[in-house]
Amino acid sequence: MNTLNETNATVEENNLEEAYQTYRLLKEEIKEWQEERGSFWLQNLKITEAPPYYPLANLPADAIFELWVRLNRVMEEEVSDSDLKDAWQNLKAGRGIQKAWLQSTLQLALSGLAQLVRIMLNSRFEDNIQFRNSISEHEHESEENQNRCCPICGEKAVLSVLIPPHGKRFLHCIFCGQEWPVMRTGCILCGRDEASSQNYLRAKEYPGVELVTCESCGQFFKEFDLRLLTAEDLVWEDVRTLPLNYAGEHWVADHRTSVKTQ
Repeated sequence: MNTLNETNATVEENNLEEAYQTYRLLKEEIKEWQEERGSFWLQNLKITEAPPYYPLANLPADAIFELWVRLNRVMEEEVSDSDLKDAWQNLKAGRGIQKAWLQSTLQLALSGLAQLVRIMLNSRFEDNIQFRNSISEHEHESEENQNRCCPICGEKAVLSVLIPPHGKRFLHCIFCGQEWPVMRTGCILCGRDEASSQNYLRAKEYPGVELVTCESCGQFFKEFDLRLLTAEDLVWEDVRTLPLNYAGEHWVADHRTSVKTQ
């Protein structure tokens, strides 16, 4: 039995390492594209005057497709333009994409462009008092009212982080990478702020990572304590800690069953 468990653990480690190497190559391609083509695409973007400054839905489709094609080539996959357009329409219609790897590269393409916009906007925040005041107002509102939408791209946050040295809590946007402060307790998904509504699941294999379940909305999210964990890429940390998601899915199923029987 121990030999079998050790074999399974080795296979999982090898699969994770292979996934990481692929992810690293894709991220390197995104960085190269940002350096080569970023200024071209940014020069024509029209930023709104209040958050969200540039929603994902407003990102130029041509730029997304350009980066998407490059990422697919890294995967050594050739996809026709018509298939890409069909996949894009399916995603916008909420139907998803059948090929998981194709959906992953599309999400990375969206993220690569959204990150570019975030970097540009944060540079403006430093130089432009109007932008700086606007983002400060959003952050103040976030702390008071649990504003769960990213001020840059408008997407709802699904991860939270605790920042050293005192553990101040921020929401983290997995698309553009923006972070903004929120109250120390409460569900980041539904906004319920009673601490008694949340449960915290931990695993010794993942120090500094908690899976937070919410009794109010029946959902779960991850919280990363950066006082205990060094994480350069929270998107990868989310992937690396997928076994915690399985525990969360079991909790959701049990929670739904208990709610129905009440």
